[in-house]
Amino acid sequence: MYELLVLALLMRWPLHAYFIADITNSIMGPWEKISRGSLSGLLTKLESRGMIEPGDPALVPFPPTRSARVFAITVAGRERFFQLMMDTTSNPGNYQRIFRLKALHLEFLQPKDQLFLVDHYLYYCQTAAHYMREEAEDMKGNSMKRDTSSKWLSTTALDLMATVEEQWELERAWAQQLKKRITAGEISGETSTLS
Repeated sequence: MYELLVLALLMRWPLHAYFIADITNSIMGPWEKISRGSLSGLLTKLESRGMIEPGDPALVPFPPTRSARVFAITVAGRERFFQLMMDTTSNPGNYQRIFRLKALHLEFLQPKDQLFLVDHYLYYCQTAAHYMREEAEDMKGNSMKRDTSSKWLSTTALDLMATVEEQWELERAWAQQLKKRITAGEISGETSTLS
């Protein structure tokens, strides 16, 4: 996920390494942070594989607060970004987080690829919501599960399943909005340098 995030940021601008860390940590949220060592290792790996290269400090859109290396994406990095964006099979358990990151960068894809990813995510959300619904129905209807659980456990488990199902339905509604914006031409894909 960090590889995708770093390449996505560099699709927008060349950046100082510390800006990459700051923006990455802001996107990841309050509980997950990339360490300097992990980011340094990732940048070294991406540079050694020819996906990023030294960039022009004059092109960084934010005024520097300290000296640091500037990185820019290469053609190989753009190709890898596209591969990572279109990957729908890796890390299925974390795909919700990955798709949210992808949604921020859909504008770099062609509309057909944008729709492919959003349709895939809609199915993912629908499947997750359906799974929760089925599990709750099974728990309610399965006397062995119902009778061997304490009232507290079964009630709390059913409440949790209903909450998770609602969350997936909200996520699906958000993805539907993305799809409407794509089909209305609001996310044009014109900024894409990939074909």
